[in-house]
Amino acid sequence: MATIKDVAKLSNVSIKTVSRVVNNVAEVSPQTRQKVMQAILELGYQPNTAARNLANGKTNTVGVIIPHSAGYIFSHSFFTEVLRGIAEVLSANNVNLLLQVAHRKSPYVNLYRQRQVDGIILMSIPLGDPNLEGLAASGVPFIGTCRIAENDDSSRWVDADFVGGVEQSMDHLISLGHRRIALLTGPKDLVSVRLREQGYRTSLMKYNLEQADQYVLEGDFTSESGYALAVQAMNLSHPPTALICGDDMMAFGAMQALKESGYRVPEDVSVIGFDDISLARFSSPPLTTIRQDTYQKGCIAAETLLSLIRKKDDVIPMQMMLDTTLVIRNSTAPVNNR
Repeated sequence: MATIKDVAKLSNVSIKTVSRVVNNVAEVSPQTRQKVMQAILELGYQPNTAARNLANGKTNTVGVIIPHSAGYIFSHSFFTEVLRGIAEVLSANNVNLLLQVAHRKSPYVNLYRQRQVDGIILMSIPLGDPNLEGLAASGVPFIGTCRIAENDDSSRWVDADFVGGVEQSMDHLISLGHRRIALLTGPKDLVSVRLREQGYRTSLMKYNLEQADQYVLEGDFTSESGYALAVQAMNLSHPPTALICGDDMMAFGAMQALKESGYRVPEDVSVIGFDDISLARFSSPPLTTIRQDTYQKGCIAAETLLSLIRKKDDVIPMQMMLDTTLVIRNSTAPVNNR
């Protein structure tokens, strides 16, 4: 097996020069670099990446933290699309991905302190998560694909405009004549869920509609939860004529519950989802939903984190809000005054 000494001898340079070429250090002339690279190819030399990373204090690995089970994560297109964006950017930069799921006991910062990762991407982190303590103070480069605090100007994140997305949904439904509109949310310890509710309540005020708390129902981002909350909503003394769901999976469950209860979608009840996952256009009826670019969210988060790790002074964005867009399909229609 060829060694670095063999490469240095064949290319007639020092071992230090070969090391600079292997580590892509700029202080080598193009002619010398080409000569060393040719020697590496001829000899089939394979640099010891682990040893090199250990020497320069880098792991060449980024950690992604998601506080859910693997079953939950990989059954949701939202997570898989964000992860696809992250993975493609890291792969293009020859950086490894370490996925940590369902964590509870070990603080995220330990991954950095134990030199397992060079930086961290946080996904779906709830408010008040104790594992966040010490993260910023540790100096670890990190960014969220979610906001981890409601009023936070210090943390780095890239996220969707949830307020604007729900406001678009409300504008659409109200233009169709709906006035009793229920919001089926995910867990309220997520900033994204609170922002959805903010958009909902802002729209009620905008149109001078009653702030009816019974129309805001909390669940989780599963079809089972959407099913249960739709049943609960339709059992109210004045059931809603439209449902805005926290995500598309909840909307699928809600539509199934409505059909089983004898309601037609959209003739009797209109339904709107959130995310615009690939299945949304194939549901029955095709789902009206708010599109967020989850793949782009992952790409931007990974690109920003790599810039932080490389200590670039012009890292942009530190905080970026991605636009959301209403995609109108067949699950919404003018109100049926029943």
